[in-house]
Amino acid sequence: MTLFRPQIAVRVAALLVPLFVLGACDSKNATETEQPVRGLKVFEVSATADNMVRRYPSVIQPADESKLSFEIGGQLSEVTLEVGSRVEAGQPLLRLDPTTLNFELQQARAALGQAEASLSNARTDFERKAALLKSGNVTKAAYDSADNAYKSAEAQTEQARQQLAIAGERLEKSVLKAPFDGVISSVDAKSFANVSAGQSVLTLYSLNAFEVEFSVPATVINALATGDEARVAVTDLEDVTLKGRIKELGSRAGQVSAFPAVVILEEEHEGVKAGMAAEVSLNVGLLSGDVGFLVPVRCFALEQSETLRRGESVRQHDGGTAQVYVFDEATSTVKARTVMTAGVRDNMIIVVEGLKDGELIASAGVSYLHDGQKVRRLPASSH
Repeated sequence: MTLFRPQIAVRVAALLVPLFVLGACDSKNATETEQPVRGLKVFEVSATADNMVRRYPSVIQPADESKLSFEIGGQLSEVTLEVGSRVEAGQPLLRLDPTTLNFELQQARAALGQAEASLSNARTDFERKAALLKSGNVTKAAYDSADNAYKSAEAQTEQARQQLAIAGERLEKSVLKAPFDGVISSVDAKSFANVSAGQSVLTLYSLNAFEVEFSVPATVINALATGDEARVAVTDLEDVTLKGRIKELGSRAGQVSAFPAVVILEEEHEGVKAGMAAEVSLNVGLLSGDVGFLVPVRCFALEQSETLRRGESVRQHDGGTAQVYVFDEATSTVKARTVMTAGVRDNMIIVVEGLKDGELIASAGVSYLHDGQKVRRLPASSH
């Protein structure tokens, strides 16, 4: 029987210790190099759109605004109007001093009375001369003279009658009346000032007719037509959005590649006033492609995209290239993919090339992903 020797045991232990140490170090290094698998929220590509929404900031303006003036000149009476006052059609707004006009009217009445008296005398003389001419007791020359005098008196009477009508009309025009129900937006004359015919003295706008004016780029103007529907959000009023319709489209750019457009409101709201901020929304056909998929903005790698940017520019996105990450279920990885976009609809980007129906794309933490990265799909209900 062979006896166990202590020397051999010591040698074996000395050989085993380094092996254990090396194994422990390899395990530690493997743990340190192993990368954690990121959880991934996904969005399934399905919903489509054949048009996009463009939004334009603007200001509510009166659709019917009139600068009012007197048709005759004269001195204003006291001005008591205030800006913002509501007036009704036919309501007197301003008056001219009627003293001179009343005097002109009295003179015209007197002149007409005198002309009518002269006409009566001339008619009597003419009728008498006509009767005498038949009996041979007056000459033809005397008859003709009476006839001419009678006709002249008739003309003078008609002229006097017209002058009286003019004087009455001038007196009536000395009162400036509201042509429609509206609101006074400015008063441009002071009490007792002399004004001339046609000089603007106040501005009145219609109470319930408003419009918004804005500019659209050259890429959009040809996709619009007068009569197209629009939505106007009154940003100064909470949750107030009114129906509108395109009233005018400019054929010439007011600025470089910026064409004027006007939308008139077809709905009324008692809180709407001229000068309030508004935002016009228009449905416009896609600038490229016939139809595209609706994809949330959060699914795009914004810092790597060529055209998408955070903020208001996303709301006015015209299209271009952008990057998304497509989830590969077979390998549990994400693949970077460049897609073509064509506008915005309901705060969603419209993708016209690069995606297929039913594909899953990353919808959170996109900026922290890279091509080929290992991920773990999170349940749909996860937050």
